Amino acid sequence: MMMMKPKWALVPALALAVGVGAMFGTGGHGVKPAYAVDNGAIVQKSTITVAGTGKIDAAPDVAYLNVAVEARAATAKEAQSKNATQFAGLTKLLYDTYKTDKKDVKTTGFSVQPEYEYNSKDGTSKIKGYLAVHNIQVTTRNLDGIGKLLDDLSASGANRVDGVQFDTEKQEQYELQALDKAMANAKAKGEALAKAAGKQVKEVLTITQNSANSGPIFYGKAEMAAATNAAADSASTSVQAGEITISTDITVVYEMQ
Repeated sequence: MMMMKPKWALVPALALAVGVGAMFGTGGHGVKPAYAVDNGAIVQKSTITVAGTGKIDAAPDVAYLNVAVEARAATAKEAQSKNATQFAGLTKLLYDTYKTDKKDVKTTGFSVQPEYEYNSKDGTSKIKGYLAVHNIQVTTRNLDGIGKLLDDLSASGANRVDGVQFDTEKQEQYELQALDKAMANAKAKGEALAKAAGKQVKEVLTITQNSANSGPIFYGKAEMAAATNAAADSASTSVQAGEITISTDITVVYEMQ
């Protein structure tokens, strides 16, 4: 005999299905669940934003000498050959006498160009010869001996001095020291402003480094010409290194209480 289930037995199941659907969604596409937010739980933090700066003055520990070998001749080939001979004397001085590492001598430019002679009577120009130029940069860490090195380079074939740049190879070390100073500067400002507002600094929320700069000292052609002229009355060319400046700027956001 077939037993019939009473209709009332379907009611709890239907109620359960409705309850589950309310919890997990209706199953329709594109329907997003809604969440209740307690606006009272959102607390606006009291913050203060300050800029900090730090600066380190340090003695240079490296110098870059920019010099050139110039040679003139009637033809391009002769000018280039003459230049190569002069340059060989220069490299012999650097490698044999000064024991300079080859990585500290690099070519920064080489050219062979015609030189023209202008005729003002008929407005024409003609080639009068050729100029070969070989530019090099020499790195030295013996800063006290730069004057003598420049004199020896000139005597060995470098007939043009384009400049000397003093810098540091401890850039990262000095930058970290500058950052310490910048952070201390920012903290002092933040505490002063917070005190003025009747509050005190609680903690750091964010720190942003905006920039980091170093100011190498550069002596160009004019300065080097003056130093060379002064050397005419002294034992050797005199070049003073001075000091370089490493600086950094930061922005710090503090929470106040």
